[in-house]
Amino acid sequence: MLQTLSNQSQRAASGIMTPPSLIPGFALHDKIAEGGFAEIYDGEELISKKKVAIKILHPRHHTNKSEFKRLIHEGGIGMRIRNHDNVVKFLQVGKAGRAPYIVMEFIEGQTLREILRDRKTLNDREVVVLAQALASGVHYMHGEGIVHKDIKPENVMLSPDGTIKLIDLGFAESLTSVKWSLFGRSLEGSPAYMAPELLRSKKPSPATDLYAVGCTLYEAATGSAPFTGHSDQEVLQKQLNMNLAAGSIREKNQEISPYTERLILNALEKNTSNRYKSVDEFRLELRRNPHLNNSSKHIPLPTGFAPRRQNSSARSSSRNRISGT
Repeated sequence: MLQTLSNQSQRAASGIMTPPSLIPGFALHDKIAEGGFAEIYDGEELISKKKVAIKILHPRHHTNKSEFKRLIHEGGIGMRIRNHDNVVKFLQVGKAGRAPYIVMEFIEGQTLREILRDRKTLNDREVVVLAQALASGVHYMHGEGIVHKDIKPENVMLSPDGTIKLIDLGFAESLTSVKWSLFGRSLEGSPAYMAPELLRSKKPSPATDLYAVGCTLYEAATGSAPFTGHSDQEVLQKQLNMNLAAGSIREKNQEISPYTERLILNALEKNTSNRYKSVDEFRLELRRNPHLNNSSKHIPLPTGFAPRRQNSSARSSSRNRISGT
């Protein structure tokens, strides 16, 4: 799992980072995140002086064909879907020496997870604004034949200009040629945001992304995921229990309107026949909400959304391998 580095760690890391000359046309500065799979640096395009985020395969995986292909695959997916304001933009994919790399836009701001850590919950207006942005980004991805597969607060970035973006395409797959790499009965993903049909079939779909959107909005509204437990297995069992429904949102946060609660709980229906048929249907219902007074892709951040500090969007590529049931 990638972790953001402290300033002290960044300075220490700068002495061992991949030489800038290995990424043609770019200068690398501080390492801002790292993990078992990849490292993230803030960088600069030499000609335009534009600030970017550069994701590089970790040196220990340079000879690992599987991890090499993972990063190249992520880059290929990202380059297909770089024309929407609510999805992180990929700028370039390449190979420098033995290391594949991805150049992405650098987003100033905070993740939804960081905001919830401070705020605990959002109010109704903020949840609606968040729902619009997530639905818009996911709708675009699905229209391009891509499922995100890992929508959760850690993978939602909010910038000072009001833009809300989905980040981390490390799990994203094409619906036309899904390659669901499993090792034994393991399944990649985050248990608290995985639809029951995904756990049973191990096949991602637009419906499973919609369920993850519902989980994310539920957590934004209440401060906790709809199904929690002391272990991944306990959470997975709750997700698979078709008789166990998500609890009342308004009991935990009375600022949430009945309309918003119904919207979220419908996205969280475990039976797909009871869930919204598509993200498009979810968006149509969302537009009836009185708190949504425009359909602009750039959404002004409501009070309380302003970031405490500047972070990169590229703290992505954490990979959890969960035992299937």
